[in-house]
Amino acid sequence: MNSNAALPILQADANWSDAITALRDLAERGGTKARQDAESYAAVYAGCRGAMVVDVVASRQRRYDTRVQNIVTRWKTSNQEHSMAWLADHPLDHQYYGLQATEADTIGTIAKNLRQFADSEGLAEDDDAACRLWATRVDCVEHAPRLDPIVGSVKGIGPALFAYLRMRSGADALKVDVRVKKSLKRLGFTVPADDHAVMIVVKAVAEEVDLPVLALDQLLWHME
Repeated sequence: MNSNAALPILQADANWSDAITALRDLAERGGTKARQDAESYAAVYAGCRGAMVVDVVASRQRRYDTRVQNIVTRWKTSNQEHSMAWLADHPLDHQYYGLQATEADTIGTIAKNLRQFADSEGLAEDDDAACRLWATRVDCVEHAPRLDPIVGSVKGIGPALFAYLRMRSGADALKVDVRVKKSLKRLGFTVPADDHAVMIVVKAVAEEVDLPVLALDQLLWHME
């Protein structure tokens, strides 16, 4: 029996079967690498979760491989430590990093909130575990991130950045973006305009082809 309640509904779509076949073919070629990429996704910022927050907030409407990575590198080289506590105690100079003042405020607020969360969970010395716990705990509000008082309710954080921070923190999640939508359409899936509906489709697709959601994200993102 399928655990995803939406799956039987989506399987009734006339395009579903052919799209799933095309995706299975794609997974045969790139599924192993997608799984490996998913497993290492959160490890990118292991031991430097402060840099992770800078990355996530800076990624909004900026080219990742140039501007965002340069901002993160500059922050890391300009600070003695890269922990959440350090970031919380050392506000960013938004002009120095090429950020908006509101973005620097968002970064600082998230760092302070996640530090408080870690303290409350007895994980003050383990940023990695604290971030992973937060990311998995808020799975139930992924469609309504404003209900999360730690990150989702912070000004400047929308569904996409909320999902991205969860992914980097270790949750099995997906950030709906233009590239993912295009890949799904190319495979033949019916792709709704609403991002929340796309998330429902993606979770059903992941179950159908037996892939973690984050692995499916990576497979679609790198689809040629």
